[in-house]
Amino acid sequence: MVDTAAHRPIPIAVRCDAHAASGLGHLIRQTALVEELLHRGHQVSLFGTCDVEWGTRQAERLGLLFEDVADECFAEECRRRDIRAVMIDGYDIPASVGESLQENGIGVAAMVDGEFGRHQVADLYVDQNLGSEAGDETHVWLVGSEYVLLRDIVFDRREQASRPSDAVPRVLVVFGGSDPFGGCAVAAKILLATGKAVEVVAIAATEEQRKILEQLPTLATQSVEVRGTQDDLPAIAVHCDLAISAAGSSVWEFACLGVPTALVCVTANQRPGYEAAVADLAAGLGELDTLKEIPEARQNATAILAELLQQPSRRAQMAARGRDLVDGRGRQRVADALQRLARR
Repeated sequence: MVDTAAHRPIPIAVRCDAHAASGLGHLIRQTALVEELLHRGHQVSLFGTCDVEWGTRQAERLGLLFEDVADECFAEECRRRDIRAVMIDGYDIPASVGESLQENGIGVAAMVDGEFGRHQVADLYVDQNLGSEAGDETHVWLVGSEYVLLRDIVFDRREQASRPSDAVPRVLVVFGGSDPFGGCAVAAKILLATGKAVEVVAIAATEEQRKILEQLPTLATQSVEVRGTQDDLPAIAVHCDLAISAAGSSVWEFACLGVPTALVCVTANQRPGYEAAVADLAAGLGELDTLKEIPEARQNATAILAELLQQPSRRAQMAARGRDLVDGRGRQRVADALQRLARR
């Protein structure tokens, strides 16, 4: 006898925000989970706020709109819609949100990064960072790179990498969809300071950043191509020899794609993931504030990038390690757990 309940669509909600001041990482990884849930035929609602046009466009692509519901009314709204499970992704979302959902019989999952987000009251916790650990034995914990949430567009591009081995190194420099701290210009300047032949593709999140990037001085063997925020960044990344990025969601996208990466730690919540990735997967350039303020830190980062540009074998090893760690199916494992939570 076929268990029809096991295949019945489930009303599920995602609660996250996307703001220029704090970045779009929460939305990017939740976009991946939403894609998986929609592929399975579930009904998905997106609650939160967004002040970045790119973020709004990503939601609309999935047929969703950001719905702004006050925290104190959120559980009641979910109950009214018969939502069975909610994924919460945001360090500033109060624990009362998860608590009130549970009191209304709604399953709660929470994305965390190290200690950030663990305040949330939930039944299921997901920490996709390398070296992450379960918090206790009374809740369900999904920890490690096995549970990385990646969008369709990343997995679809996974087999498309192609770069001539003797070509001038092509380097993608990108610091998220909003780059609120101006990391792209800092990293691009350090890269050019290597004095090595290089083709730079820099992603400018704003017009102000575009102007700064376009004015960077280059040598005759260097070039800088400035592009705006991309809907299909993986299509660019797979044709690059190296990426320089903040230690956020892009770490896992580049790992899955097999693009070797040098990382900058931009904010405190990125530090656990940055340290774990540098220990096992990527090259570490340091913290952004330090790079801005201390010449010795910039010199050290310049030396690291110069070595990477001259060592294709090391880049190949980093690429292989990334692909081994991140198979692109983490969202399926998380969706399985979320379904079990919703059907309990």
